[in-house]
Amino acid sequence: MTSQDNPPGTVHALEMGGGERFELPGVRGRMERLELASGLVLYRVDYRAGEDCTLQLDRPTFQQPWIGSIFHIQGSSGMALPDGSHHQVTPERALLVRTDISGTCFRLSRGEQVRHIGVACTLAVLRDHLGGELPAALKPFLGRYGDTVTVRALHPSGRLRQLAASLFAAHAQGLCRGMKMEGAALLFLSEILENYCDSPATEALPAWEEQAFLEIRDAIVDDPGAPLSIPALADRAGLSESRLNQLFQHQEKRSCAEFIRGERLDQAQRLLETGDAPVKVVAARVGYGHVSNFSRAYRARFGEPPARTLRRALTR
Repeated sequence: MTSQDNPPGTVHALEMGGGERFELPGVRGRMERLELASGLVLYRVDYRAGEDCTLQLDRPTFQQPWIGSIFHIQGSSGMALPDGSHHQVTPERALLVRTDISGTCFRLSRGEQVRHIGVACTLAVLRDHLGGELPAALKPFLGRYGDTVTVRALHPSGRLRQLAASLFAAHAQGLCRGMKMEGAALLFLSEILENYCDSPATEALPAWEEQAFLEIRDAIVDDPGAPLSIPALADRAGLSESRLNQLFQHQEKRSCAEFIRGERLDQAQRLLETGDAPVKVVAARVGYGHVSNFSRAYRARFGEPPARTLRRALTR
């Protein structure tokens, strides 16, 4: 992995070790890579960005077909893949990934504290754990090694969040640390795979669910700055919160909370580009009570603080 500051050409090598502490221009923290007896590889990462910066992976996780998971327990980052696609990593968005090509980058905003869990294994190892066969739903990850770049997002279950948190818990230490980590990593990967394979991505939605989804989606688009809560929206649609999120994953490839956040930030950008209102006013209009939270989310999405967007509009 490398750390790259905003000035072009500044690259610093970083090798992941067993709980190694590191400090590079722009970021400091701890990273750990554990190769487990089950064939899984566990990544635990905890760091803070002192400034806007980018962490770049210098090589793929494996040199053969594989699958991995990415989940932020805390904080957010923007992930840019070598094929030019971009994805947000947040506590509301877990990812299944396979990138055979070097150069995956994670963009961090100043002040962002990120606590990250990743579990990966080769497809051969996964096949052994699953009794010799891989689920048909994993087809996007089964390409030949060398040119596959695949990412699939899903809404993390409460169980997945608990398992991720357990991998950072104090009890993950001591004489039997390796056994504890092994068990938790296996459970984490199995949970995220089941969440993905059991999702309704290929199901035809019942007409009433599709209509309920469209009504909720239109309400968010029409007024993203309104007080919007997932429980209230689910109740309005006559759905459970988990089913509402499944529908948004099915139709929008994002959770309901991510969709709301995206609509709010898109509206904020449009308002700032008019130059008619200061940042504080725009933040309030799109539903943010704290300007600092708004600025952090805006910068993570658009790569610049809202004040810069506004200044550009005022100087045109």
